[in-house]
Order: sequence, then structure tokens, then C-alpha cells
Amino acid sequence: MRSIRFLAVLTATVTLTACLNSTTIVKVKPDGSGTVEQTTLVNTAALKGMMGGPGGKPSEAPVINRADLERTAARMGKGVTLLSAEPAKGEAGFEGTKAIFAFEDINLIQISQDPNVSGSTTGRNATEPTADDPVKFALKRGATSSLLTINYIDKPPQKEATPDRAAGGDMPDFTNPMVMNMIKTMFKGFKVNIALEVVGAIVKTNAEYVSGPRITLLEMDVEALLADEEKFKALQGKIGPDATLTQVKPLLKDIKGIKIDGPSISVEFR
Repeated sequence: MRSIRFLAVLTATVTLTACLNSTTIVKVKPDGSGTVEQTTLVNTAALKGMMGGPGGKPSEAPVINRADLERTAARMGKGVTLLSAEPAKGEAGFEGTKAIFAFEDINLIQISQDPNVSGSTTGRNATEPTADDPVKFALKRGATSSLLTINYIDKPPQKEATPDRAAGGDMPDFTNPMVMNMIKTMFKGFKVNIALEVVGAIVKTNAEYVSGPRITLLEMDVEALLADEEKFKALQGKIGPDATLTQVKPLLKDIKGIKIDGPSISVEFR
């Protein structure tokens, strides 16, 4: 599960994902059709302060890349189409793209948990699935209601060297106040949310985080997570890169800034 791996190596490297705010909402009807709303924002003020790209030119805010979004629609599953894409703005200088994809059958799609820049000229769409992290769905229609199962891959992720580890770098010193202040600045406003919303009413579910027709699958607010330094340091010491969701979930009790459900969630709705 990439969200677990990301948490485990949160501060191992300095990347543009430190400036990310991503929200994915899967809306599904009882007949299995629906939409995926993906809003991905980056902190343009922070990006403009960084030096990147050829010749050391300042980084620029992402622009809508419809071709990239069309490819993402195809990779999300059979029958997925891009309905719309438009610029979006958030708080504190965050800007980006809101894209809406339509699907015919939720059984044929999968959604990624990996936070990346969406619909921009660079980077992979946050909804584009990879080999080891997709959220998959299975829907069965009944006479009066439909039963949807959401499944995560609950096994260690494929081995993948990060730039820092490939270079033999060490993890940051979390006991150093200057390092922690730098990390807090880097990840200010960083949020990732993935939710499922039924078009109708929930009859019953085993989901932990339910609000009306919406179920939170993943919620990560790194700024809130870092606010309690002692709990964050303790958590980092317990979660390794090979951790599974089943192993990690008990460690997240009473930890502010992160909610993860699964590895299997069922919801009956009509």
C-alpha cells in the first residue's frame, strides 16, 4: 500500500509532493456506473520559490494536460472517459486541476492511492493505478439493493529504491528541532483524501469512517500529523517500508492527521 510506504519514508527525500493537496471522490450508483472526481492542487507559491527544470529556472504551477488525463482515463479501466477538466484553486496559494472521469462499470476500474501531480505537464495522475497500490471494486446487484466491496492490496510493496536510498543517504534526524521545523514547512498544507460516495442511501457497512452517503477510505493531513512530534517520531520508528495495512492500522489509533480503512470494506446501498 503506497500510502503506508509514503508515511514510512515521508521525509526521506525532498520532492514536489511536499506541496500537494489531493482529493479523489468515487461516486457510484446502484447500477455500478458513476464518476471519479479528482482535484489535485500544488502550492504554487512554494514551487515558485524553488529552483527546478532546465537551466535552473523557477518551477511553475502545473497546467492542464488533457492528453495526460485521457491516458489516465484509459488506464483506470475499461469504459472510463474524461468528462471535464478545469483549473482549481484552494487556500494559501494552492492551485491545480479538477478532473471528472465517468465509468460504466465500477467492477472494471481501479484507483491509485499514490499522491502525484494530476493532469499537469509533468508527473503521473494521482488516480492512475500502479502494480502494487490500486484500490479495486466489486459490485453485486440485488433485487432491492447493491453490495459493493472495496479491496486494498494488503502485502508489502514491490521493492523500489528512492533517490535518497539509491545514493546511500540517511534518514533525517527527527530529534533536531531545525530539521523538524524544515519538514513542517515543507509539508504545510499537504493533504491526501480518497473517499467513496454512494448515489443513494447506505443500508449497512463495515466501514469505520462514514458520514451520510460518504465513506473515507484514506485521509492524510501531514501538517496535523507533524503537529505532535512525539507521536510522529514514535510512529516513524514502528513503520517500515515493508509494512502491510493490517500491521499498520492498530498503530494509527489516536493519531491525528491520518485515517486508513480496509483492507476490505463492504457497503450495501440502494
